[in-house]
Amino acid sequence: MGPSGAGKSTLLNILAGRTRTKGNLTVSADVRLDNFSVDPTDVEVRKQIAFVAQDDSLNATSTPREAIRFSAKLRLPRTTTEEELDALTNRMLNALGLMNCAETYIGGPLIKGISGGERKRTSVGVELVTKPSLIFLDEPTSGLDSFSASQVVDLLHKVANAGSSVLFTIHQPSSEVFNAFDHLILLNKGHVMYNGSVQKVPDYFEARKHPVPANYNPADWIMSVAQINPIEQLRSDGFFEEESRFSQMGQSMKIDDGKDAIGNSLHDENAGKDTQKPGFFTQASMLYAREFKNAIRDKASLGTRFGITIFLNLLFGIIFYQVGKQPNTELTNTSSHFGALIMVVLSGMFGSAQPTLFAIPEERPVFLREYSTNHYSVGAYFLARFSVEAITTFIQTLVACLCNYFLIGFQTNFFIFVLINYAVAMSATALAVFLGCSIDDAKMAQEFLPLLFVPQMLFAGFFVAISLLPNWLQWVPYICSLTYGIKLGLLAEFESCVTNEDPGFVNCAQIMTNADADPDQNWVYWVVLIAIFFVTRLLGLAILKKKASDFY
Repeated sequence: MGPSGAGKSTLLNILAGRTRTKGNLTVSADVRLDNFSVDPTDVEVRKQIAFVAQDDSLNATSTPREAIRFSAKLRLPRTTTEEELDALTNRMLNALGLMNCAETYIGGPLIKGISGGERKRTSVGVELVTKPSLIFLDEPTSGLDSFSASQVVDLLHKVANAGSSVLFTIHQPSSEVFNAFDHLILLNKGHVMYNGSVQKVPDYFEARKHPVPANYNPADWIMSVAQINPIEQLRSDGFFEEESRFSQMGQSMKIDDGKDAIGNSLHDENAGKDTQKPGFFTQASMLYAREFKNAIRDKASLGTRFGITIFLNLLFGIIFYQVGKQPNTELTNTSSHFGALIMVVLSGMFGSAQPTLFAIPEERPVFLREYSTNHYSVGAYFLARFSVEAITTFIQTLVACLCNYFLIGFQTNFFIFVLINYAVAMSATALAVFLGCSIDDAKMAQEFLPLLFVPQMLFAGFFVAISLLPNWLQWVPYICSLTYGIKLGLLAEFESCVTNEDPGFVNCAQIMTNADADPDQNWVYWVVLIAIFFVTRLLGLAILKKKASDFY
């Protein structure tokens, strides 16, 4: 424990391998377990360490039972049976006191769920399923009332008594919680001010002219002493002793054959057993099931998304009522027909890309926690997100087309019309995923939203003819997915008007010429649109993997 800025979380993150030398940051350390010199960033060491962060990074629409079982399924050997997973989950729920809320949503800022103490215990349970050798917790009582904090500490005592070593940071505990500690390290501005038994704290401080007042919480007193007095004064009073366990460590011991990276024989116990984790497709299917449940359970977001889609496309249908069937001999009719097509395509792009752009930054804390603890690969996460996103976007596109196609009176085949809109929408979501993977939070995503749409609209050929763009900008439309979507839509709607020598074919031809839509290049537009989709998706995958690897 220690004041803010004492170095508690920094020390914990270094010991857990979550902070390493990177950029301008250099970490040098001699970290040992049972006097075996180890590198905490090594994956074999990190497998033995469970880390519970200060903020509860849990999926809001999952239940405690689902969260714990999800972690067990993906982190335990693949030979673990479903019955064993169920039994383990039930034991964990009972031990954590979560049976009464086992089927309640965990919740979040916009979804009502379990209490803060129950969320914290769920976070602990998610990590305990692997039976780790070491459990690190950063401020596990932060934001909890005194009773809930005491419950969490009691739980950690049970975990320690069961055989795991528990280390956690804490800011200012109650006297009850303080007296429950087995061992205390008091940090002050990166220095060890006290290291030893809690029971010896009063004598230690009294010997250094800072006795704990009567009827005073020792935790509050030692924090006050640490914060009020300058480091130089505390040093002269006898604090910050160089202790032999820190300053006189022996030489590094070699790791014997048959022992793992932290010097124990845990791997020997599993000799001859299949200890491999579930494979890629199991990871992807588990993530897909969770993503699908999340989409269904988040009724507010789902209802808003489809409600806005239905409202806007019915509005388009009313405003552009039957303009698609008006004769093209009048330029006004053809322009209105063209305008209706543009609005429908743009609405589909906006409606599908915006939720996708916000989704990844919002899920980032959960993803980083699970990825850092080796739940699954980035590829499995990406595939599961894509699968649910593709289904949701298709249903959204189909609903939109049912609302606008017949009211506006579009001329192309309905299924081709749906396919074109779906292709544009999926390309837009790919760009949104790429941007969402590149930024860190949802607020920043909102700021970048114009960057996603405005260039697409400017270079698609409907505000200004592509031929009229400055020469040095005429290459830009060829990398914009909306450009090819508009061309495909124009060919589907107006090509028959030109080829059948409709009385208004001049107007149709002019609109297609302005957008540089060539009927002979129809298949090329499809190929390029699909290529943009795949390239953008793969770039998003690469960025997500790099940022996840850099973060921990």
